[in-house]
Amino acid sequence: KVITYAETGERGKLNYGDKTVSVYKINRNRNIFLKYFFYLRRLLQLAKWADVIYATDIYSVGYSAYLAKRILGKKYVIRFAGDSAWETAVSNNWTNDYITDFQKKIYENRIEKIKNKRKKILVNADKVIAVSNFMANIAREIGVKEDKIKVIYNSTDFMDTLEVNQNEIDDIKYKYGSKARFDLPKTRRAKIIVTSCRLTIWKGVDGIIKILPGLIKKVGNVNFLILGDGPEMENLKKLAKKYNVSENVHFLGRVKHEETIKYFKAADLYILNSNFEGLSHALLDVMKCGVPIIATNAGGNPEVIENGKDGLLINYNNKDELLSSSVKILTNEQLAKDLFMSAKVKVKRFNWDNTVDETVKLLREHSLL
Repeated sequence: KVITYAETGERGKLNYGDKTVSVYKINRNRNIFLKYFFYLRRLLQLAKWADVIYATDIYSVGYSAYLAKRILGKKYVIRFAGDSAWETAVSNNWTNDYITDFQKKIYENRIEKIKNKRKKILVNADKVIAVSNFMANIAREIGVKEDKIKVIYNSTDFMDTLEVNQNEIDDIKYKYGSKARFDLPKTRRAKIIVTSCRLTIWKGVDGIIKILPGLIKKVGNVNFLILGDGPEMENLKKLAKKYNVSENVHFLGRVKHEETIKYFKAADLYILNSNFEGLSHALLDVMKCGVPIIATNAGGNPEVIENGKDGLLINYNNKDELLSSSVKILTNEQLAKDLFMSAKVKVKRFNWDNTVDETVKLLREHSLL
């Protein structure tokens, strides 16, 4: 049985061979209190049936699992993909500290309160599934015992089942200029750069916008497509205007997963200029799409990308490195091809079957099932 947030609250069923899965949807558009209330109520109802609860998020989901253990004595496993306490503190400008430093310092009460809540949820879990070795180290810093931690990488999910229309990919190329129609002058053709993320401070989208004037001087016309929304949207629009690149920066908003794949396949370059990643699903998807990548040497990124082989790694928001790496890829077709061909081979390790098999193995080995 599965509980998930969705656009509407309803109940449904999914069939997998001879198995039927009941899906309970909690309306994500409710206010926070009601959303969490309905989630907890549903979870406590279902927990009576379950042998173990597998929670895929820390706060509302993980805390509900923690309460189910306290009230009903149920075991729970939690997936640890990011530190919500750090993200909350940074988003509210309560701290500028990096995530690893954040674990070691003592802060004011409002920060320590959310840190302690997160610690309680993780430490009391029967198992913690870290999505990268980087996140496993963060779990240790928080206080999770070594024998409770298991690294299971993210995967490229169900991309193999997606039907991507080549004509729609070509339409994106035509619209943003990397593939010209016969009536489009060569001088108007553009390279396409894509990033996809929630628009928060630590994602570094501002750094990409800042290098665009210099990049355009070196490689010609460039269109930068931003897939995602978030609290930094308006600030980024103002920044694009300040740097006189508003016509080159395209805010496409929140895009469905199957649509993001089309944009990835249409791109000449994908950039992930973030200060932190547990292990990026988007990065895996781009690798499978066959697009050259620039990513930061941060979080779980180096566990996915080997610098100079599967992509280029840079320091977070380093304008010189970001600009020079972008120029290298956009002006050297052979380098771009070598990078994405190597990445397409590498990403085969991050497949859905491995993720499921490792998760089932963990549950059975530790007598959770």
